Amino acid sequence: MTKMNVQARMGQQIAMTPQLLQSIRLLQLSTLELEQELRQALAQNVMLEGEDDELAYAEPAPAEDERQDVEVSGCDAAATGRVEADFDWSVRESWSGGEPVDEDGERWEARVAAAPQTDARLAALEQLRLVVADRRQAALCAAIVDAVDDNGYLEQPLDGIARECGVEPLAGDAEMAAALRLVQHHVEPSGFAARDLRECLTLQLDAQPAATPGLALARRIVASGLEHFAAQDYAALATAFAADRAALHDALDLILSLNPKPASALAAPAEAALPDLIVTGTPGNWRVELNAERLPRVRVNAAYERMLGATAHRALRDQLQEARWLVRGLEMRHDTLLRSGRAIFARQQGFLERGEEGMAPLTLREIADSIGMHESTVCRVSSNKWVATPWGVYELKAFFPSQIAGRGQESSGTAVKALIRKIINAENRQAPLSDGEIAALLARQGIEVARRTVAKYREAMRIPPVKERGMQNVARRLPLAG
Repeated sequence: MTKMNVQARMGQQIAMTPQLLQSIRLLQLSTLELEQELRQALAQNVMLEGEDDELAYAEPAPAEDERQDVEVSGCDAAATGRVEADFDWSVRESWSGGEPVDEDGERWEARVAAAPQTDARLAALEQLRLVVADRRQAALCAAIVDAVDDNGYLEQPLDGIARECGVEPLAGDAEMAAALRLVQHHVEPSGFAARDLRECLTLQLDAQPAATPGLALARRIVASGLEHFAAQDYAALATAFAADRAALHDALDLILSLNPKPASALAAPAEAALPDLIVTGTPGNWRVELNAERLPRVRVNAAYERMLGATAHRALRDQLQEARWLVRGLEMRHDTLLRSGRAIFARQQGFLERGEEGMAPLTLREIADSIGMHESTVCRVSSNKWVATPWGVYELKAFFPSQIAGRGQESSGTAVKALIRKIINAENRQAPLSDGEIAALLARQGIEVARRTVAKYREAMRIPPVKERGMQNVARRLPLAG
């Protein structure tokens, strides 16, 4: 027989209450995400009211089932790189006047135009809506657009796209090539859905007016001299194409004006970073404050709270409790953000006075210890939060740079990058500095870093090596024959 016994043990355990979970979630939201969260709360909870007109009268977000049929799939279209669109033409849609109409009479034009244009592929579909000839061609064009990457290139073979799109009978090479030409010639800017850089530039040159200076030579260079162009060996180009200085100048200027990443012109413009904190003042008297203009606030409706008695319906009492939790969570978020910001800039006085060159190494643990919170809390409050400083707007987490290991003075990776950039900007253009020479100059300032560290930071800032910088300087003078 199994012997049963009872033991008593003492221990501590953190209970993740609904209030705590809500506070953690509010803490990691950006300002824009928080505003959306509050709009939804105001639309759903009668016990809440906004302290400003924008939130008080905000329209609720559309419900999940009210979204358009053509939409970005998943929580992050940029991460997946795919556009999920309903193009089951054979069942749901018929054609009228060159435009697809679904069973409810809604045209493809209306559906795509109403979809949020946050992805280059959706913008391309919107441009193609009037030029597709039939349902089958529309499905093939949509499959090609879906296979285009974020830079605007079609790297997947056409036969593979034909197999995956599900069109029956299977599209042949000629039909897929015709659909590709339709996409390439009707999506602006030119170059979209090109299969390589050469085709991308060629498509853009084909769209230029015939009288464009240097057009003919630019086409020849792209067709058979792109390697010399990429290496910036302009003297070799002049020799290979028997071009004089003026003609080569026109051709090179035209090629340089082209866009090697055509999808970037279709993507939605990035939203401006809205600072959550503002740092003002003078050395020795810096002030860190919350940005009052972007500080979303809600409160419990006092009139409803007074009218709500003990006999009120349970749903109303639950809404009142949720409203109080939300208001308290907002107060905690603002307080934690302000305390963290003040602790950060108390240790980043050098940045406020000298810019990135003065940024000191800093860890999450240092700030967490100073404000009496956990590192994870500081990590959440510094993500997706922005601060306006005398040197520009920065993400708050940018003020936690790593420390450079060396025998010299204590430096951060951000400060070393800024010094490398400053040294390169001031170098002799006729004799640019190597990574070893830059490391030696840093050592003279008391910052001892290895040559490979200089190379790593230089590459991170997209600064070319010494050889390429020297070739660029030669190219500016263009010592060409002719």
